[in-house]
Amino acid sequence: MKQIVILGGGTAGSIVSNRLYRQLPENEYQITVVDRDNNHHYQPGYLFVPFGIYKPRTVVKKRSRFLPAGVRFVMSQIKKVDPEAKTVELENETIPYHYLIIATGCTIRPDQVPGMSDPKVWRKSVFDFYTLSGSGRLYQALKNFKRGHLVVHISEMPIKCPAAPLEFTLLADWYLFMRRRRYDVDITFVTPLDGAFTKPVAKAELGDLLRKRDIEIETDFNVKKIDPDSKTLVGYDGRKIPFDLLVTIPPVMGQQYVADSGLGDESNYIPINKQTLQSEKYPDIFVLGDAGNLPNSKAGTAIHFQSGSFIPNFINYLNGRPMTESFDGHTSCFIESGFHKALLLDFNYDVQPVTGRFPLPYVGPLRLLGESRLNHLGKLAFYVFYWRGLVRGLPLPFPHDMPKVGKNFRKWGLQPDGVTPIPRRKPAPVEPEPKIKIPIVRVVGSAPLVTQTTPQPANIPTNTTKGDLIPVIHEVNGKPIDVTDEGFMTQKDQWNEEVAAALAQALHIELDNQAWSVIRFVRQDFEEHSVSPTLGRISKVGGFDVRALFAIFGTKPAKKLAYIAGAPKPIGCV
Repeated sequence: MKQIVILGGGTAGSIVSNRLYRQLPENEYQITVVDRDNNHHYQPGYLFVPFGIYKPRTVVKKRSRFLPAGVRFVMSQIKKVDPEAKTVELENETIPYHYLIIATGCTIRPDQVPGMSDPKVWRKSVFDFYTLSGSGRLYQALKNFKRGHLVVHISEMPIKCPAAPLEFTLLADWYLFMRRRRYDVDITFVTPLDGAFTKPVAKAELGDLLRKRDIEIETDFNVKKIDPDSKTLVGYDGRKIPFDLLVTIPPVMGQQYVADSGLGDESNYIPINKQTLQSEKYPDIFVLGDAGNLPNSKAGTAIHFQSGSFIPNFINYLNGRPMTESFDGHTSCFIESGFHKALLLDFNYDVQPVTGRFPLPYVGPLRLLGESRLNHLGKLAFYVFYWRGLVRGLPLPFPHDMPKVGKNFRKWGLQPDGVTPIPRRKPAPVEPEPKIKIPIVRVVGSAPLVTQTTPQPANIPTNTTKGDLIPVIHEVNGKPIDVTDEGFMTQKDQWNEEVAAALAQALHIELDNQAWSVIRFVRQDFEEHSVSPTLGRISKVGGFDVRALFAIFGTKPAKKLAYIAGAPKPIGCV
């Protein structure tokens, strides 16, 4: 009998074990689920506990209630996986497998930020809501918080449910307003991103919502440490943000056994194929949910959509057939905004969230990227939907591929595919502008880098200052190409170090040996993974000192490094 072992009995583990048990012959396959305890947590409910909307006991149920009777359930801590011997080492036994499904999620690591886990402040003036115990402590802290500075802070990306910090910020605004404390409390949202969200349309809409609520936003903030004595967030760029109550999302990493087993990257996430969810190194290992290095949102709805393509693929793999289904990164996400309203996002790997209707095109009844009471009721109804349908693996009336019909792509300058921009009309002729110097890189054999004077484009201001991005023309086979254009970033064969030198010159950055070392690392990492490394990855994997990067490149070093290395700007996992 073939052994299928599922590590993790949370959302992903429960969905997959139920669906596989119903579809696979019981006399040919034995399914085993391993988890450390018998408590299944409804993690979206953690957000509501600090505001008294949910009680801690309402978000936890017995895990065994949601697993089929024919599935073996083992309660034990996972110590190590041996992918060569195909065994899983537990505390009291070692179990073999033919096929392994890893669904153990990720966990917060406050120890990764100096001062964050200091006993002087941790769970006293610094709180989290990504754990049940943290949410319970935060409930008491908010209840007793009368006046001062409330800071909601994201340490680094990726995190579980990237919208949750925004939800907490908006709910805190509502909570304090209803208790007549809002005028005595300043709220600041602090993020390492360049806006309230990663995708352009959602970033604009959500940023405007924060401004309307009189919530300040600090962007591009990369935390260096927390000073427990002065209660201050300290950034690598020298910025300091004082707080009276800090609600932080610590760095989020995969489980420790993944690192001990040699399966993960520097953040303990397992590298997998983003369409088939199969391990890049071990074909008999598949990864679901938050445990993999997928560039999509780590949220419960993503797991549901994953399972829609994973189950037929996995069954095909068991039977020696090609895996024909492909997961497109589809995720739907409610964002609570307080005052009994919420927004809804629907997006995938390629298509950003835009306005429209969901789930029925043009009909809805839910609005996309717009506040409504019906969205709020949908968020609350998800609690019942989760326990009665989702974790039991029941068929749901939503396609796993993201529908594009009914979304207002044209309004936001996109073609019907949701990806291709609509070509802009040529601007009307304007008077000639003063000439400025723009680096031009000519690649003809070993031709040297030359700089010449060219007319200034109409969209370039005459008061260009240090640090501004200006067009840089790279001539390939006699054809001039603007390397500041997003299309250039995807053409890896058009970049070289002469181009990098011109780009750095456009930013007024002097490149020394150390600067070249980090540029080459960023370029190599981009070519290997097709994603620009974040500042955390440049530091952890590349071994570069963050303070030195700020000294060389100034503010937003990761963004400037990606630009010089001919790569798209780094973004969070959405």
